[in-house]
Amino acid sequence: MPERLRTLAEFTLPQMVLTCSQCGRKGRYNVARLIEKHGADMPIRDFINLIGQSCERRTQLREHQRCGLGCDDLIYMFTPRPAAEGYADQVEQQHSERP
Repeated sequence: MPERLRTLAEFTLPQMVLTCSQCGRKGRYNVARLIEKHGADMPIRDFINLIGQSCERRTQLREHQRCGLGCDDLIYMFTPRPAAEGYADQVEQQHSERP
C-alpha cells in the first residue's frame, strides 16, 4: 500500500523552511498563506516540487548534481513519537528568535 502524502494542512509549524542541499538556496514560506493560495489538501511534496521548478539543477542528468530542495522539518514532524517529542516547539522558538 503506497504511503499517504502529507498535506499543507498537516504541516504543524507556522513557517515552512525549504533548503537545497546542492546549492544552498533557502526560502521561508508562511503556511497559512500557502493554504490560502494552494488549498489545505495540496501535498507538501507537490509544493516543494512547484518551488523547485525554477532551479537550474532540476533537470541534471547526474543524480548527485540534481536539485536537493527539501524541508528538514518534515523528517521530525512525521516521525512517530517519542523520537520527535518537543521538536516542533524547539523549531518554532528558533524561528521566532530570528529577525
